[in-house]
Amino acid sequence: MNDKVNFGLSKIKKSDKTRLVSKIFSSVSNKYDLMNDLMSFGLHRLWKNHMCKLAKLKKTDIVLDVASGTGDLVVKILSRQPTIEVTCLDENSNMLDICKDRLVDSGYIKNTKFIITSIEDFLDYKEKFTLATIAFGFRNFTDHKKALDNLYNVLKPGGRLLIMDFKTPSNKSIRNLYDIYTDNIIPNIGKFVVNDYDSYKYLSDSIKTYYKPDEVSELFCDSGFTNTRYETLPGDIVTIHIGYKF
Repeated sequence: MNDKVNFGLSKIKKSDKTRLVSKIFSSVSNKYDLMNDLMSFGLHRLWKNHMCKLAKLKKTDIVLDVASGTGDLVVKILSRQPTIEVTCLDENSNMLDICKDRLVDSGYIKNTKFIITSIEDFLDYKEKFTLATIAFGFRNFTDHKKALDNLYNVLKPGGRLLIMDFKTPSNKSIRNLYDIYTDNIIPNIGKFVVNDYDSYKYLSDSIKTYYKPDEVSELFCDSGFTNTRYETLPGDIVTIHIGYKF
């Protein structure tokens, strides 16, 4: 059994990854939203809006948002359907505290629940949810197969899963520019804004070792999801995968 997993461009013990990733997000949590705006030039907000559109939210939805972070996707979901139930799942308590504060400030705290754990350890809600979402968190998981298996188990029949994450551009010229930006500019923005070069170097490097879009689709199918497809957003650096449980 291979006990090594990707951590940026390095290989580490599987048992160490969750702790190290959590340490990174604790380090950057206070400036996480600002950094997202700076790194993406605010485009992450448009990407998440589009994800909500693809989710086809319904008043009857029961939503699990995995790797909720600071909760910006949850606010977008609830701004569209304020009465639905949302469970925010994140293994990092610092991030989830910010998520709670954001939902209080936005007036959406009433129908939300917060659970501090990883999706790999989330086993107690079989066929509870109609929709599961993950925005830019999947590539940081330790065991992607186990995560998808658990997501399949907690979805009701007819439920859907949406995962949005980065990809490497297909065009060589664009890819070269993208590599310069992620290798040099993003870590230095992190150094300047949050005094943390290494965390943002990891986050940039993790994109390079992440799956290709077709490989993510295969993982969906291996865990039982059907009607799986993905959409590449303008700019060729972000994809949204969709799969259904029937």
